[in-house]
Amino acid sequence: MLPAVIALAIAPAFLILGLGFVARAIAAQRVTSLIVQYTPERGSTVLHDALLVNADRRAASAALIDLAVKRKVRLLAGSKRQPIGVEVVPNVVFTADELALLEALFGPEHIPGRVRRFSSDRRALAGRLRTIVQHAEHALAREGLTAERRTTWPGVTLTILAYLGMLVEALFLVFTLIDGDWPALIATLVALAATIATIVVTPSSWRRFLPPAKPKREHLDGLRQYLALAEADRLRALQSPRGAELLSTDAAGRHAGTVVTAGPDADAAVARYHLHERLLPYAVLFGLEREWIARLKLEHAALDAPNLDLLSDTVDVTIQVADALDAAGGVLELTAAVGDLVDGSGAVLDGVGGIFEVFSS
Repeated sequence: MLPAVIALAIAPAFLILGLGFVARAIAAQRVTSLIVQYTPERGSTVLHDALLVNADRRAASAALIDLAVKRKVRLLAGSKRQPIGVEVVPNVVFTADELALLEALFGPEHIPGRVRRFSSDRRALAGRLRTIVQHAEHALAREGLTAERRTTWPGVTLTILAYLGMLVEALFLVFTLIDGDWPALIATLVALAATIATIVVTPSSWRRFLPPAKPKREHLDGLRQYLALAEADRLRALQSPRGAELLSTDAAGRHAGTVVTAGPDADAAVARYHLHERLLPYAVLFGLEREWIARLKLEHAALDAPNLDLLSDTVDVTIQVADALDAAGGVLELTAAVGDLVDGSGAVLDGVGGIFEVFSS
């Protein structure tokens, strides 16, 4: 029976497993940048960039951390019994995408005094966040960066073949057990393991990136390379951000009503700190948030007294993000652990409408 198992179970199982790995490699559509990048591309958003690097599961958390880095919200770490809170900073303006994210997290409806704990309603929250990602995906398609429809046929085909293979392998298991043919039984189990692995490694579908998306994706890969070099000595070996043009951003300069720009009067250490802080959401996208937070803590510790005085009016976003991630249990759990949206006095805001009340106050 062993030859029959090899011909009808082992060979087909490893064939479709190989095709599954091929489909996974094609779905990734990897690009490599020859240039290390130090800042996100101008006009880009974290949410759209998340889709360009196929980091859909991290998109919402990265966008929420981006709001914290931009000083538009404050992350308030909770405890095991209480969810993480988000406090809206007064007198800030949200974009349409940012408002959509906040509404997905907190909902437009709210009964006064009711505490919404989304950690107990993960399925509904996941559906709302999936809608946000789908809207971002449609926006990329309108910009001509991705195809309108995802590629699904390879995943569907290989999944069907895998289930048919499991049916054949189940029959062989019965026959080999009855006959007591242990070599054939072991071979059948190996085939079954390969078939199950096919289902795991094969992507069910993937977005197809069009040629106009390649420069943007190469820029993001260059940013990933920079973020991956988190060790101090290796970072110093790269082109220093002090020599680069540090444009005013929401993450830099707002703390004291100043603008951080390159020049003889600019403090290189503070400028570098704010530049690296601005990259925190992208570290989340690439799964490097822990290393990058550690890097930022080292830079903060290295600042001298005058620089710390300059930063005294800011909220330490790095500590906020680190505490929030610890309380949530990781990036993928961050948005599910967020509690009520509250204002500076601790009052619960009435969804997006409450946000606008903050603006008018």
